[in-house]
Amino acid sequence: MKKIAIVGMGKMGSKYAKMILEKQELGLILTASTRINNENAEKIKKYLGTFKMYDNDSDLFRGYDNGEFECDAILVATPHYNHKYAVIEGFKRNLDVLCEKPAGVYLKDGREMLEYRKDNKYGFVFHQRRYPINVFLYNIIKSNKYGKIKRINYIVTDWFRTEAYYKSNHWRSTYKTDGGGTLLNQCPHSLDLLCHFFGMPNKVIAFCNEGKYHKIEVEDDVTAYLEWADGVTGVFIASTGEIPGINRMEISTDRAIITVYPNHIDIVSNNNDDKYYLELPDESFEEDNNIEKFDFEKNDAYYEILKSFSDGIIAASGEDSLKSLYLSNAMYLSSWKKKIVHFHEIGSKEELEFEAEFEEEMKKHIKE
Repeated sequence: MKKIAIVGMGKMGSKYAKMILEKQELGLILTASTRINNENAEKIKKYLGTFKMYDNDSDLFRGYDNGEFECDAILVATPHYNHKYAVIEGFKRNLDVLCEKPAGVYLKDGREMLEYRKDNKYGFVFHQRRYPINVFLYNIIKSNKYGKIKRINYIVTDWFRTEAYYKSNHWRSTYKTDGGGTLLNQCPHSLDLLCHFFGMPNKVIAFCNEGKYHKIEVEDDVTAYLEWADGVTGVFIASTGEIPGINRMEISTDRAIITVYPNHIDIVSNNNDDKYYLELPDESFEEDNNIEKFDFEKNDAYYEILKSFSDGIIAASGEDSLKSLYLSNAMYLSSWKKKIVHFHEIGSKEELEFEAEFEEEMKKHIKE
């Protein structure tokens, strides 16, 4: 059994605590956590007193140092700006770390978090990778069954949020306390899937609309155009202000159109690739479409992430977490500076220059 402490007991932290406390087959024992508020405490009311509780993360780490509880790992579910502190403090104590998305607010934060890791297990809760539909799609893409990818259109506007949502916590919806809007709160999963399926693009130009639908200073609507080194192009659209919204990914390949919805995939394919049709001698031609439909049910992907972590298996690594954060940082900078942003190897001279430029521009958007 792996002993674990939870740093951050808000909505997600208390959800993880309930799973750990009620599902012994996870192989995790909750030994400590930070303070939980009354609303979230109701979820685990009958278990309160079975593990140590501390007012804040500093007190929790001090309690560990003083031998007040034992743990092998920490699960970090704090507000974004605090991820860096909690993860690094865990690594300093040679603990394994599982962290909620994103890997901080700044790409620099995520990169520095990695520098403190030794041989620790280090994973992120990008649970959507574990949905059966995404496992199936990943395998289809990597198999090259339908030929080379040409274009990707990814629309994620089913993130609708009310004004009350943005007022539900004091740290929400400002650059100073939240770090950003939909790109940093809802979209890390979508951006992670983009990188997971297709790899990092090599450039982006983005348009982030701040307070378009809500009375907030951060973005609630994003449109971005992306290009990959092999010529693949893509459009990414996200919003928290559209109802009804939609979640749809369209992948155009040499031989098919793959349309992905939350619970099903439609594939319309040809027996020949596009080059065959381009070289036909006549203007008129007849398509030879094949239609395939695949339905999926969602699994408890959060459970799977916790079980894998307990077993020492990492679904999304610390290195993986930097990719989606790099994407969101680049989209912000592109929108603020009204320019194309190119991606470089993380840690390279060019990428470090990007980090400095992004941080300088972020300062201009933080209201005191």
